[in-house]
Amino acid sequence: MSGFAGRPFKVWNADRSIKKSLMAANLAELIDKGRAKLGSPNGDVRVVLEADGTEVDEEDYFSFLNSDATLMLLTPSDKWRPAGLEETGGKDEPDTANQGSGLSLHAKQLLSHLKQDVTRIITFSDEDLQNLVGISAADLARELGETERYAHAVQDACQRHLDERQHTKEAVDLLRLYHEARKVSPYVDAPDGGAGKKRRHSPQPGQS
Repeated sequence: MSGFAGRPFKVWNADRSIKKSLMAANLAELIDKGRAKLGSPNGDVRVVLEADGTEVDEEDYFSFLNSDATLMLLTPSDKWRPAGLEETGGKDEPDTANQGSGLSLHAKQLLSHLKQDVTRIITFSDEDLQNLVGISAADLARELGETERYAHAVQDACQRHLDERQHTKEAVDLLRLYHEARKVSPYVDAPDGGAGKKRRHSPQPGQS
């Protein structure tokens, strides 16, 4: 449970040029304090996870975040990008000079970062991971300067990370449903669904 003063968080602005720490007990407080500390303009802002761009728009989900989690505040015109790609301005333009490989400029930028550090897979958005899984192994191997066997291994890692994120989301959704069910039903946590007492019979006359 959160204390009165809230929990610690870190917040970035959209281009990751400003990072601040703050204490917040709920999502609304985090938005208010984050906007003030980052100098965000008045108006709507979205809160997303800095690592993968997942939007945090419910208090229930916010309550499951780890203390000291790193978040980003985005305006409606901002688009989350992986760390290191902010300068692209969020444009996924075709690379017409790519000699027929069919890879977009954004895909080539992702692969360039992946070539430098393969562990950056964990910072890619779900959409980016899906794009990498969908690239042909031959194109992927050529861009990475590796074998097709290695390219397949990279795609397998992307798919596993996508699956893990989906499992985590499903687990959080189940917890949320369980939490809501406890609010409306007294039998959710009762042994045998509260039916144990109903099965007891009073002894008949002459029975011990």
